[in-house]
Amino acid sequence: MYLITAYFDDRTNKNISRWIDGIAKCTGNQFMLEHNVPPHLTITAFDSRGADHIIPIMDRLQTKLNSIDVEFVSTGVFLPYVMYITPVLDKQLHEMASIIHDDVISAPESAVNGLHISKFYHPDKWFPHTTIGKTLDEEQLRQAFAYMQKSFVPFSGKIVELGLARTNPHEDIVRCEI
Repeated sequence: MYLITAYFDDRTNKNISRWIDGIAKCTGNQFMLEHNVPPHLTITAFDSRGADHIIPIMDRLQTKLNSIDVEFVSTGVFLPYVMYITPVLDKQLHEMASIIHDDVISAPESAVNGLHISKFYHPDKWFPHTTIGKTLDEEQLRQAFAYMQKSFVPFSGKIVELGLARTNPHEDIVRCEI
């Protein structure tokens, strides 16, 4: 599985990292820290026989896209074991996701490499989120939720980079400023 992810400015990273660290501390679940999962927003996830053909697409996206502001307004869970924060899916964020999706899916090399985008990462079905806790059991999820109830406040952030990464473990293949 490969991802195209959005990365944030330093201030946003510090905010999100504080919650990742806080959840790890209050639950004892170190998954996010042990796997060095950086604060990010996955724009698309896909299977493919390789990702080398996506690198030129990333170069083109770098010239097409600009940094954008995002408003993180809520926290939530994907049952049974993921806690996240979520930004508003406004026009700018939707346009960014649509451009990335269209460029990836329309590249002739994508068909040759058997590229298949996850059904959860099509622009009209996408639920943007930034994971702050993963592999949480039922009790840890309750603890994480209690922690976030006390500490989360909506905030503004900024997307400043895009990355192409492998999953499990998270490993950047290429990153580029936008």
